[in-house]
Amino acid sequence: MAKSLYIEIIVDGICGDIKKAENNGIVAGSVILTLSAIDAMAFLAMPLAQKEVKRKDYINWVEKYMKTDLQQSYQYRSIDIYGARCGIVHRYGVESRLSETKSCKIFVYHNGSEHIYNPSKEKDLVLISIPRFTRDFFKAVKKFMIDIARDKNLKLRTDSRITKLFKVGSRDELQ
Repeated sequence: MAKSLYIEIIVDGICGDIKKAENNGIVAGSVILTLSAIDAMAFLAMPLAQKEVKRKDYINWVEKYMKTDLQQSYQYRSIDIYGARCGIVHRYGVESRLSETKSCKIFVYHNGSEHIYNPSKEKDLVLISIPRFTRDFFKAVKKFMIDIARDKNLKLRTDSRITKLFKVGSRDELQ
């Protein structure tokens, strides 16, 4: 029996690549892939008539799905994750136009197990645990895939776009 495209593209492809990057010490790569993968999930979920992901689509997906343990000193804010995405995608750095205008916090990354946020010392800076961030993304993807199975409208949108996501094919598929 063939794997579903959702498993092949999202679980094995996107999540698998993030895990491989992290497991092999490709730190920036795992962060970039995770922030870009959120873009891909927002692309799948955006309104049917829409052709490109907009900031609000990314933010909506993060608000609905990205959660961390309540014991963490920092709880995700969608604008912070979007600002982190802009910083790394557009500048290969931690600052973005949003952080420069104090619209979002700046994320710096570490390999520890906890997010570290101390607003009394630095209210605009969060130390993000890469392993926790990627695990939280994987949990978000799982919730998203459950929603796809339960929500006919979401399934229609995602089914219409899943083949547009990056997938490595084989020669046999091209012949």
